[in-house]
Amino acid sequence: MFLAVDVTKPLESVGEKFAYGGQMLLIGMSVVFSVLLLLWGALELFHVVVTKLPAAIEKKREKKVEPAPAQEIAVTGNEDDEEIVAVIAAAIAAASEENPAGSFRVVSFRRV
Repeated sequence: MFLAVDVTKPLESVGEKFAYGGQMLLIGMSVVFSVLLLLWGALELFHVVVTKLPAAIEKKREKKVEPAPAQEIAVTGNEDDEEIVAVIAAAIAAASEENPAGSFRVVSFRRV
């Protein structure tokens, strides 16, 4: 048998010592790579659970929610500045609710 070594008697020749060392090398490397393979599989499973399942659930939620139709607001020159600021703040709040990642940024205001 390949892995059968009698450890009760001392190894006498150099060939026996190298054969025993080679067997131990193969057993040790097999155990290490088997454990690494199990860890890799566990990490891949966690990756799927953490990233892909919440994304699929979020897609299902987005399909159910229909956005309200956009309303056009006509701004005339007679309105107060406070009212314009309130409308702009409401638009920014609505945009930040739709995209919570924060990619929406107000750079400047310009009177039309």
